[in-house]
Amino acid sequence: MKGVKNITVNYDNGETETLNKGVVVDFDEIDNEEETIKVRCRMCDIKGKDLYLIVNAVIALAQKLGMLDEEERDTD
Repeated sequence: MKGVKNITVNYDNGETETLNKGVVVDFDEIDNEEETIKVRCRMCDIKGKDLYLIVNAVIALAQKLGMLDEEERDTD
């Protein structure tokens, strides 16, 4: 199995940034008719509690953006 050495971010102004720890989530093969999405996650130097912190950070972001509003979710 190959390990991810680092993650490079290419900005639209031409700058780049190399991350030595993090996660990239890729959405591939989106099929709107079948309502399926192939999701791939690539992790760089993520261990044990790191994944727990990542999940909590994403949930906190979704809450801050109002994406987990219970009333709105119940009407969908």
